[in-house]
Amino acid sequence: MHFTERFKPRLLEMATSDIELSVRVAVIQVLAAIDTQSLLEEEEREKLCLLVFDEEVKVRKVVGSFVKRVWSENLEERSVLGRRGKGWKNMQERSKERIGLKTLAALLEKWGKVLSKLAGDAEESENGDDMLVNGQEENDSIDGRSRRVSRRKEVLALVGTDKKNRIALAVEALWDEVDLLRDWEEIIDMLLLDHSSGSNESQTQNGAKVNGKELTPPERDTVVDSWRLEEGEETILLEILVTSLRQTKADTGGGKKVCGYP
Repeated sequence: MHFTERFKPRLLEMATSDIELSVRVAVIQVLAAIDTQSLLEEEEREKLCLLVFDEEVKVRKVVGSFVKRVWSENLEERSVLGRRGKGWKNMQERSKERIGLKTLAALLEKWGKVLSKLAGDAEESENGDDMLVNGQEENDSIDGRSRRVSRRKEVLALVGTDKKNRIALAVEALWDEVDLLRDWEEIIDMLLLDHSSGSNESQTQNGAKVNGKELTPPERDTVVDSWRLEEGEETILLEILVTSLRQTKADTGGGKKVCGYP
């Protein structure tokens, strides 16, 4: 326990920015194993999840199973809330699929925002490195610069691609881990729903009847709320759909995977 706590920061640094790809892959596997013992803090887990956007294919692939674990945990938490609605019993399977898509979109949006913020902070830090102070504050400035440089390397390892390709890279990393990504028909069905809050239309489109039995408004409200998409999540799910279709076509044609690229 003491060894793990002492070296976690260094391991995370190696996972994100070591110059040797093989070292990064090995360290990610070590951190994933540490997490199975619940020894990683949420902030540390999030930092590891950001690697799903990494430029290196091997890094994205090796972190895929870890990201799936995080997704599954969030899915279960969200599903618990969904089960409180009466409509859950009749629509359990489809509800779980749609909550899974909602959860994935929400996580990717969250991680994307964190990554963008880190990139912005790194740029500000770099611009400030040319400013030196005299006297007693000089050492503090040097130490601060050292930490900023280290942090910048860590961030730049993650932001080598533009934002438009991030979701495609994440889908590629999770393609063999999350079966829902292959269900493009379900993704389309979900996108066709009206996700505006409190919309009666969305409740009707979502299926006012199950096995010939009409659901009461409270039941429809509860079920829809558990998977209702925010605007940013809808955009991400649309990007997931485009990448899923491209990946499915590549797999069906037996061609080389070109996820995220024309």
